[in-house]
Amino acid sequence: MTPKIRPESPFSFTRGSIVQAAYREPEIADYSGNPLQEALPPILNTDQLILRLQHFPNYNDSLRRANDEVRYLLIQNGMRFFVPLDIPVDLYRRFSNLIRIGYAGRNPMARLKRVRLPPTSQSFDQYADQPDPAPDEFLSTAAGFNIAGISGVGKSFSISRTLKLFPQVIHHAEFRGRPFTHSQIVWLKIDCPFDGNPRGLCISFFKAVDSLLGTNYRADYAKKRRIQTELLSDMATVAENHYIGALVIDEIQRLSVAKSGGAELLLNFFVQLVNEIGVPVVLVGTYKALEVLSRQFSQLRRGTGQGDLIWDRMQNDEQWQLFVKSLFRAQYTRKKFNPEDVEKSQPQNDGNQSTAGPKTLSDVLYEESQGITDLAVKMYMFAQERAIDTGKEIVTANIIRSVAKDKFAMLRDVLKAIRYGDKRALARWDDVYPAALREYFASIPQKGYPQVKIEGSASSDPAIRATLNDHNVNLKQEQEREPQPARESANTISAQPDAPSSSSISKRDKQHAARVQGVLPGIIASLEKKNDTAAYEALKQAGYVSSPGDHV
Repeated sequence: MTPKIRPESPFSFTRGSIVQAAYREPEIADYSGNPLQEALPPILNTDQLILRLQHFPNYNDSLRRANDEVRYLLIQNGMRFFVPLDIPVDLYRRFSNLIRIGYAGRNPMARLKRVRLPPTSQSFDQYADQPDPAPDEFLSTAAGFNIAGISGVGKSFSISRTLKLFPQVIHHAEFRGRPFTHSQIVWLKIDCPFDGNPRGLCISFFKAVDSLLGTNYRADYAKKRRIQTELLSDMATVAENHYIGALVIDEIQRLSVAKSGGAELLLNFFVQLVNEIGVPVVLVGTYKALEVLSRQFSQLRRGTGQGDLIWDRMQNDEQWQLFVKSLFRAQYTRKKFNPEDVEKSQPQNDGNQSTAGPKTLSDVLYEESQGITDLAVKMYMFAQERAIDTGKEIVTANIIRSVAKDKFAMLRDVLKAIRYGDKRALARWDDVYPAALREYFASIPQKGYPQVKIEGSASSDPAIRATLNDHNVNLKQEQEREPQPARESANTISAQPDAPSSSSISKRDKQHAARVQGVLPGIIASLEKKNDTAAYEALKQAGYVSSPGDHV
């Protein structure tokens, strides 16, 4: 039976659905027999994903003739929409992959099967026929990632909506005729404490689990005045016992205000969750989080398998046009308008406005919001209200500009600095511009460098592109200084007396490496066709296989 949810003190965290386990054959045969995998919903293709993610409130055109008070409410209700663009689609694929890959190394049923297979010619040792009561060595397959971006682009909302495509809790009772009574937490999303205190994070974690499962972990662990390291250890135990598939920590930039050693303690603990227990950790924050991640989080780069995401404001491109069309769908003024409508009169140049030519409503909204979706939605909402108040009953470019000037006066300096690319002014707001991006790239170890995906206007920013190019150049130089894997393999296996040392690169080595690169596709093709003989011959021709007489 599903545990009853005990009333908790006021506490907010992202909630999803709680279901009873229903098993299905997974898409990958290797995942079969794992109840954690078979209980997950099927992988959605792009069309299915868009249908599941999108949300538009009901719209009735006749309500545009309703009284003003009703229309004010309808305007705000119409802003509760979600249109899946490129980034939410990418987020789903990331979360789907990291949850499934993380569970690949955490099959609870594998512990019940510790009997060796009968000895065969492929056993390669004389102990294959003896029992093996010890469990296999745990190999973590978890791979987390980080998301950093400007405030107001919809990071938290998009992540929450994506996570809700998966059930949050799955209650198991029996799997393939065997008792399996466990509560599987597929994902858990909590906020980092406002002061970056590790103890506060542990308490939030225990309260979230208690709210979902009706347990009493907070009273058992957090109220015993244990030290932080003990609480973190208890947190890891709970995460392992309930098979947490992904742990999402939002507002990670708050670690910048943590007391001495607090941020480093938490970040190292996240590394432990990934490497030892196999719980993927996703850290989300504003650009201010880059400073924390670059200063103390270089170790987690080893566990970043999905590639980090730098999420900036939108560009004025096709994605923006699609967003604006979805936004303008909810119109409650008497007169209709379109985002492609061109303003009829030029605005007066007050030193801040551009007079480059006529602009559409979409262009004006972008100019005033600078592609920050949260601001764009609010500006459009206030513009409709002002159109009703003034009696014009239609949204125009001048109304959008007047709303931006009056309603967002405190943000004018920030938006002006963003519009004109004033880096000196932007330095005052470390959560708006990624000033620490250079240090962030420098903190990433050269070995196993993960791909960092940059979305939005930052992808075309000259300074950011120069930083990324400089890092790629340094990475290439570092790789060139390191011994090449192909050359080392050839020297180790062939062991010719006149083989060059690993510290020198000869012409023969370069020719051999080129020959290996050219033969690898043939080897792979042979193995896919299960043609072992062809694969053996390809390896022999490449110099990977030598006869016993070559080593005498």
